[in-house]
Amino acid sequence: MSDVAAPAETGVPPVPPEALPPVRSVHPIVRLDYFVRIPAAFVVFLVMESFFVSAGRGRGFLALAFVYGFVWPHAAYLIGNRSRDSKAAELRCMLVDSFMIGFFAALTGFSLLPCIAFLTSVNAANLSIGGLRLSLHGLGAMIAGAAVSVLAFGLHLNLEASPVTSVFSVIAIVCFSTVFALHSHLQTKRMLRAKQAVQDQKVQLEEQARLVEQARASAEEARDAAESANRAKSAFLANMSHELRTPLNAIIGYSELLEEEAAGGSPEDLVADLQKIRTSGKHLLRLINSVLDLSKIEAGKMTLFVETFDIAKLVEEVGATAAPLVEKKGNRFVVRCDPDLASLKGDVTKLKQILLNLLSNASKFTENGEIALAVAREADREGNWISFRVSDSGIGMTPEQLGKVFQAFTQADAATTRKYGGTGLGLALSRRFCQMMGGDVTVESVFGKGSTFTVRLPSDVGNEEGDATSIHRVNFRALVEEEERRRRTLAGGPGPAGS
Repeated sequence: MSDVAAPAETGVPPVPPEALPPVRSVHPIVRLDYFVRIPAAFVVFLVMESFFVSAGRGRGFLALAFVYGFVWPHAAYLIGNRSRDSKAAELRCMLVDSFMIGFFAALTGFSLLPCIAFLTSVNAANLSIGGLRLSLHGLGAMIAGAAVSVLAFGLHLNLEASPVTSVFSVIAIVCFSTVFALHSHLQTKRMLRAKQAVQDQKVQLEEQARLVEQARASAEEARDAAESANRAKSAFLANMSHELRTPLNAIIGYSELLEEEAAGGSPEDLVADLQKIRTSGKHLLRLINSVLDLSKIEAGKMTLFVETFDIAKLVEEVGATAAPLVEKKGNRFVVRCDPDLASLKGDVTKLKQILLNLLSNASKFTENGEIALAVAREADREGNWISFRVSDSGIGMTPEQLGKVFQAFTQADAATTRKYGGTGLGLALSRRFCQMMGGDVTVESVFGKGSTFTVRLPSDVGNEEGDATSIHRVNFRALVEEEERRRRTLAGGPGPAGS
């Protein structure tokens, strides 16, 4: 059994919200008229008190003026505050004011100054609170009040009031005009503040709408980019499946041939087939290595092995490796090196891979032409650089194709892919490697005349450890942002050299 006692049942059913009495809300004019009525009624009391004293009227008239001057403002406020419809109650109190003003005007014998003060003040109040309709009703109430006064006490015309009454009447006119002018001024200020608030809110809404539109445009741009990347990767997988199947089929096919020939043939007959198997296996290994390298870069795990090496020796090794491939299609291979190249501090393996990618690319799209590798040392305000230029006289690229030549998984079109092959990874990896070493690779091309790829690397690849063998990680996001900025400056469209 629980130690906490349950609340006792009262037997009274809960009252539904709709059965509760509505909460009264007091209209703003009730409070506003309250603060205007207090000084106005006091001034009316002063005018009528001076008139009754000078005219020798009895105490009953003095008491009536006192009640109106000091009791009525508070009574009118309570009536408006306690009424279910506070605005309607306040308008009725305004008619009572009009009735009393007409009553007092008749008691003064319609003296000019008091009547002018009373009539203009109450009519201005009716117009400002209820408009023309209340003003007409107020005039009717004033006439009714004057009629009651005349019927009750008779009509004693006295157009000229006593000096004291005239002074108080002038004071009343000044007070009434001041009160209503100040009220109009405050209303104008409130209106201007409200207008400014509306304007500020409009500006905020427009800014929010702009931000929402900007966010929507960014989301659409991101969606389009994601869809484009998805299409590019889908096309890459389609091309890659062909590129992977071709060497695998060759390996499997020649393995079956070797199995058949091994039964009754001589070992010499197997040499050519074994070489084809080795070539296909190396091709397949290069494809797999390209995919793995790109995945390492995207994961931010690609590293550099920085060391100092001789540039001329590197160029000699690259030329010896690339010469058979370049000359395969009847091309002439030209190597030009400055004599003062000296050494370079960087990742020799990745630089060799970059140059072989560019030379392989040039040989793929050039037949019976010239492919050149030019190496030179350059200097500018940023320091010393080594430039490697690979130029060809091949098919070249259009401006649209140049825009996406360094994008991964991207090639010119299906016809180019079928004719020349490739996966669209070579140039993308080459640029990533250059950027990792503090440089970059750029391209210039004329459609139908050839292309020139330029690799610029600092002569001393800096490192955080100060050690020539230190390891560096690539900031892939920075590379992607840089690639995106470069891409936006060019027209869209894949290039044929994106193998």
